[in-house]
Amino acid sequence: MKKLLFIVPLAIITVISVFPFYFVFVMSTHTTAEIYKGDIFFPGYAFIENFKTIIHGGFLRYYWNSFYISVLSAALCVLVSALAGFALTKYDFRLKKQLTTFIILTMMVPGQIAMIGYAVQMRHLKLSGTHVPLILIWGASSYAVFFMMQYMKQSVPNEVIESARIDGCNELRIFFEIVTAFIKPAVGSLFMLIFLWSWNSFLLQMIMINKKELFTIPLGIQSLATAYTQDWGARGAALAVSVIPLLIIFAIGSKSFIKGLAAGAVKG
Repeated sequence: MKKLLFIVPLAIITVISVFPFYFVFVMSTHTTAEIYKGDIFFPGYAFIENFKTIIHGGFLRYYWNSFYISVLSAALCVLVSALAGFALTKYDFRLKKQLTTFIILTMMVPGQIAMIGYAVQMRHLKLSGTHVPLILIWGASSYAVFFMMQYMKQSVPNEVIESARIDGCNELRIFFEIVTAFIKPAVGSLFMLIFLWSWNSFLLQMIMINKKELFTIPLGIQSLATAYTQDWGARGAALAVSVIPLLIIFAIGSKSFIKGLAAGAVKG
Protein backbone atom coordinates (compact mmCIF):
# COMPACT_ATOMS: atom_id res chain seq x y z
CA MET A 1 0.00 0.00 0.00
CA LYS A 2 2.87 2.35 0.83
CA LYS A 3 4.46 1.64 -2.56
CA LEU A 4 1.17 2.37 -4.29
CA LEU A 5 0.87 5.73 -2.51
CA PHE A 6 4.34 6.56 -3.83
CA ILE A 7 3.97 5.17 -7.36
CA VAL A 8 0.59 6.74 -8.23
CA PRO A 9 1.59 10.39 -7.58
CA LEU A 10 4.92 9.74 -9.31
CA ALA A 11 3.13 8.33 -12.37
CA ILE A 12 0.79 11.34 -12.49
CA ILE A 13 3.72 13.78 -12.28
CA THR A 14 5.54 11.83 -15.01
CA VAL A 15 2.55 12.02 -17.35
CA ILE A 16 2.19 15.76 -16.71
CA SER A 17 5.92 16.26 -17.38
CA VAL A 18 5.93 14.20 -20.59
CA PHE A 19 2.75 15.76 -22.03
CA PRO A 20 4.44 18.95 -23.34
CA PHE A 21 6.96 16.84 -25.26
CA TYR A 22 4.15 14.70 -26.66
CA PHE A 23 2.25 17.84 -27.62
CA VAL A 24 5.27 19.25 -29.51
CA PHE A 25 5.91 16.02 -31.41
CA VAL A 26 2.23 15.64 -32.32
CA MET A 27 2.01 19.27 -33.38
CA SER A 28 4.92 18.68 -35.77
CA THR A 29 2.79 16.12 -37.66
CA HIS A 30 -0.06 18.54 -38.39
CA THR A 31 -0.61 21.49 -40.69
CA THR A 32 -1.22 24.96 -39.30
CA ALA A 33 -4.89 24.73 -40.30
CA GLU A 34 -5.31 21.49 -38.33
CA ILE A 35 -3.59 23.04 -35.32
CA TYR A 36 -5.97 26.02 -35.38
CA LYS A 37 -8.89 23.57 -35.49
CA GLY A 38 -7.58 21.89 -32.34
CA ASP A 39 -7.19 18.42 -33.90
CA ILE A 40 -3.78 17.79 -32.40
CA PHE A 41 -4.25 15.11 -29.78
CA PHE A 42 -3.25 12.34 -32.17
CA PRO A 43 -0.46 12.23 -34.80
CA GLY A 44 -1.19 13.53 -38.28
CA TYR A 45 0.46 13.09 -41.68
CA ALA A 46 2.19 16.43 -42.32
CA PHE A 47 5.55 15.83 -40.65
CA ILE A 48 7.44 15.34 -43.93
CA GLU A 49 5.99 18.58 -45.30
CA ASN A 50 6.86 20.46 -42.11
CA PHE A 51 10.34 18.94 -42.08
CA LYS A 52 10.95 20.07 -45.67
CA THR A 53 9.84 23.56 -44.69
CA ILE A 54 12.40 23.88 -41.90
CA ILE A 55 15.16 22.39 -44.07
CA HIS A 56 14.48 24.93 -46.81
CA GLY A 57 14.50 27.63 -44.14
CA GLY A 58 18.14 26.86 -43.28
CA PHE A 59 17.47 24.80 -40.17
CA LEU A 60 20.50 22.52 -40.68
CA ARG A 61 22.82 25.52 -40.45
CA TYR A 62 21.02 26.71 -37.30
CA TYR A 63 21.35 23.21 -35.88
CA TRP A 64 25.10 23.15 -36.50
CA ASN A 65 25.55 26.64 -35.08
CA SER A 66 23.73 25.69 -31.87
CA PHE A 67 25.64 22.43 -31.57
CA TYR A 68 29.17 23.74 -31.85
CA ILE A 69 28.43 26.85 -29.76
CA SER A 70 26.95 24.70 -26.99
CA VAL A 71 29.86 22.24 -27.02
CA LEU A 72 32.51 24.98 -26.90
CA SER A 73 30.54 26.91 -24.26
CA ALA A 74 30.24 23.84 -22.03
CA ALA A 75 33.91 22.89 -22.48
CA LEU A 76 35.09 26.43 -21.68
CA CYS A 77 32.83 26.71 -18.64
CA VAL A 78 33.89 23.33 -17.24
CA LEU A 79 37.60 24.10 -17.69
CA VAL A 80 37.51 27.58 -16.16
CA SER A 81 35.17 26.69 -13.29
CA ALA A 82 37.12 23.54 -12.42
CA LEU A 83 40.40 25.48 -12.30
CA ALA A 84 38.79 28.25 -10.24
CA GLY A 85 37.13 25.75 -7.90
CA PHE A 86 40.44 23.95 -7.41
CA ALA A 87 42.23 27.21 -6.57
CA LEU A 88 39.52 28.38 -4.15
CA THR A 89 39.29 25.08 -2.26
CA LYS A 90 42.86 23.79 -2.21
CA TYR A 91 44.96 26.95 -1.94
CA ASP A 92 45.30 29.55 0.80
CA PHE A 93 45.87 33.14 -0.32
CA ARG A 94 44.93 36.68 0.67
CA LEU A 95 41.31 37.75 0.18
CA LYS A 96 40.24 34.16 -0.49
CA LYS A 97 37.12 34.46 1.67
CA GLN A 98 36.22 37.82 0.14
CA LEU A 99 36.61 36.43 -3.37
CA THR A 100 34.42 33.44 -2.53
CA THR A 101 31.78 35.75 -1.06
CA PHE A 102 31.91 37.94 -4.16
CA ILE A 103 31.34 34.91 -6.41
CA ILE A 104 28.33 33.88 -4.34
CA LEU A 105 26.94 37.41 -4.40
CA THR A 106 27.19 37.60 -8.20
CA MET A 107 24.83 34.62 -8.36
CA MET A 108 22.13 36.92 -7.00
CA VAL A 109 22.47 39.44 -9.85
CA PRO A 110 19.86 38.83 -12.60
CA GLY A 111 21.53 37.75 -15.81
CA GLN A 112 19.50 40.25 -17.83
CA ILE A 113 21.13 43.14 -15.94
CA ALA A 114 24.68 41.83 -16.41
CA MET A 115 23.91 41.18 -20.07
CA ILE A 116 23.63 44.91 -20.81
CA GLY A 117 27.22 45.63 -19.81
CA TYR A 118 28.42 42.47 -21.53
CA ALA A 119 26.77 43.44 -24.81
CA VAL A 120 28.33 46.93 -24.66
CA GLN A 121 31.74 45.40 -23.93
CA MET A 122 31.47 43.02 -26.87
CA ARG A 123 30.57 45.88 -29.20
CA HIS A 124 33.63 47.84 -28.07
CA LEU A 125 35.76 44.77 -28.78
CA LYS A 126 34.09 44.50 -32.21
CA LEU A 127 32.90 40.97 -31.45
CA SER A 128 29.17 41.63 -31.82
CA GLY A 129 27.64 39.96 -34.84
CA THR A 130 29.75 36.83 -34.27
CA HIS A 131 29.40 33.66 -32.25
CA VAL A 132 32.32 34.55 -29.95
CA PRO A 133 30.23 36.42 -27.32
CA LEU A 134 27.84 33.48 -27.10
CA ILE A 135 30.75 31.26 -26.07
CA LEU A 136 32.85 33.65 -23.97
CA ILE A 137 30.00 34.46 -21.57
CA TRP A 138 30.15 30.92 -20.15
CA GLY A 139 33.79 31.43 -19.16
CA ALA A 140 32.60 33.48 -16.15
CA SER A 141 29.77 31.47 -14.61
CA SER A 142 29.59 32.05 -10.86
CA TYR A 143 27.18 29.13 -10.48
CA ALA A 144 29.62 26.76 -12.19
CA VAL A 145 32.51 27.89 -9.98
CA PHE A 146 30.40 27.50 -6.84
CA PHE A 147 29.24 24.07 -7.99
CA MET A 148 32.83 22.90 -8.52
CA MET A 149 33.92 24.35 -5.19
CA GLN A 150 31.23 22.43 -3.32
CA TYR A 151 32.07 19.21 -5.12
CA MET A 152 35.84 19.46 -4.65
CA LYS A 153 35.53 20.17 -0.94
CA GLN A 154 34.10 16.67 -0.45
CA SER A 155 35.54 14.63 -3.29
CA VAL A 156 39.19 15.67 -3.64
CA PRO A 157 41.30 14.60 -0.61
CA ASN A 158 43.99 17.06 0.43
CA GLU A 159 46.27 14.13 1.29
CA VAL A 160 46.37 12.98 -2.34
CA ILE A 161 47.34 16.44 -3.53
CA GLU A 162 50.06 16.76 -0.89
CA SER A 163 51.43 13.34 -1.82
CA ALA A 164 51.60 14.35 -5.47
CA ARG A 165 53.48 17.53 -4.57
CA ILE A 166 55.98 15.52 -2.50
CA ASP A 167 56.51 13.26 -5.53
CA GLY A 168 57.41 16.31 -7.60
CA CYS A 169 54.22 16.89 -9.60
CA ASN A 170 53.64 20.47 -10.70
CA GLU A 171 50.25 22.08 -10.11
CA LEU A 172 48.90 21.71 -13.64
CA ARG A 173 49.80 18.03 -13.70
CA ILE A 174 48.14 17.56 -10.33
CA PHE A 175 44.97 19.14 -11.66
CA PHE A 176 44.74 17.42 -15.04
CA GLU A 177 45.96 13.97 -13.99
CA ILE A 178 44.76 13.63 -10.40
CA VAL A 179 42.01 16.10 -9.57
CA THR A 180 40.05 15.48 -12.78
CA ALA A 181 39.87 11.78 -11.90
CA PHE A 182 37.95 12.66 -8.72
CA ILE A 183 35.56 15.17 -10.31
CA LYS A 184 34.36 13.26 -13.39
CA PRO A 185 30.70 13.13 -12.20
CA ALA A 186 30.75 16.89 -11.56
CA VAL A 187 32.35 17.54 -14.94
CA GLY A 188 29.70 15.46 -16.69
CA SER A 189 26.85 17.10 -14.80
CA LEU A 190 28.11 20.63 -15.38
CA PHE A 191 28.84 19.96 -19.05
CA MET A 192 25.27 18.78 -19.62
CA LEU A 193 23.79 21.73 -17.72
CA ILE A 194 25.79 24.34 -19.63
CA PHE A 195 25.13 22.57 -22.94
CA LEU A 196 21.40 22.69 -22.19
CA TRP A 197 21.44 26.35 -21.14
CA SER A 198 23.51 27.40 -24.14
CA TRP A 199 21.35 25.35 -26.51
CA ASN A 200 18.18 27.04 -25.26
CA SER A 201 19.66 30.53 -24.88
CA PHE A 202 17.65 33.17 -26.72
CA LEU A 203 17.99 36.68 -25.30
CA LEU A 204 21.77 37.08 -25.67
CA GLN A 205 21.68 35.56 -29.13
CA MET A 206 18.93 37.94 -30.17
CA ILE A 207 21.03 40.87 -28.94
CA MET A 208 24.37 39.83 -30.44
CA ILE A 209 23.41 38.11 -33.71
CA ASN A 210 22.00 40.03 -36.67
CA LYS A 211 22.90 37.82 -39.63
CA LYS A 212 20.58 35.00 -40.56
CA GLU A 213 23.42 32.61 -41.42
CA LEU A 214 24.65 32.94 -37.82
CA PHE A 215 21.28 32.13 -36.26
CA THR A 216 21.00 29.34 -33.71
CA ILE A 217 17.96 27.11 -33.21
CA PRO A 218 15.96 29.49 -30.94
CA LEU A 219 16.41 32.36 -33.41
CA GLY A 220 15.76 30.03 -36.34
CA ILE A 221 12.48 28.84 -34.84
CA GLN A 222 11.42 32.42 -34.28
CA SER A 223 12.21 33.27 -37.92
CA LEU A 224 9.95 30.46 -39.10
CA ALA A 225 6.97 32.28 -37.62
CA THR A 226 7.55 35.36 -39.76
CA ALA A 227 9.01 33.80 -42.89
CA TYR A 228 6.18 31.28 -43.25
CA THR A 229 3.24 33.29 -41.90
CA GLN A 230 2.97 31.71 -38.48
CA ASP A 231 3.60 28.17 -39.69
CA TRP A 232 3.00 26.44 -36.38
CA GLY A 233 3.41 23.00 -37.90
CA ALA A 234 6.92 23.87 -39.09
CA ARG A 235 7.74 25.40 -35.73
CA GLY A 236 6.55 22.22 -34.03
CA ALA A 237 8.79 20.14 -36.28
CA ALA A 238 11.75 22.42 -35.52
CA LEU A 239 11.09 22.16 -31.77
CA ALA A 240 10.73 18.38 -31.97
CA VAL A 241 14.02 17.98 -33.84
CA SER A 242 15.83 20.44 -31.55
CA VAL A 243 14.88 18.42 -28.45
CA ILE A 244 16.41 15.18 -29.73
CA PRO A 245 20.09 15.96 -28.87
CA LEU A 246 19.11 16.97 -25.34
CA LEU A 247 17.20 13.73 -24.81
CA ILE A 248 20.12 11.68 -26.15
CA ILE A 249 22.69 13.47 -23.97
CA PHE A 250 20.58 13.10 -20.85
CA ALA A 251 19.81 9.43 -21.60
CA ILE A 252 23.52 8.66 -21.98
CA GLY A 253 24.72 10.63 -18.97
CA SER A 254 21.73 10.60 -16.63
CA LYS A 255 23.44 8.50 -13.94
CA SER A 256 26.52 10.71 -13.93
CA PHE A 257 24.30 13.80 -14.02
CA ILE A 258 22.26 12.78 -10.98
CA LYS A 259 25.35 11.58 -9.10
CA GLY A 260 27.17 14.84 -9.72
CA LEU A 261 24.24 17.01 -8.68
CA ALA A 262 23.54 14.96 -5.58
CA ALA A 263 27.17 15.01 -4.44
CA GLY A 264 27.53 18.73 -5.14
CA ALA A 265 24.38 19.51 -3.17
CA VAL A 266 25.64 17.92 0.06
CA LYS A 267 27.19 20.39 2.44
CA GLY A 268 30.78 19.55 3.27
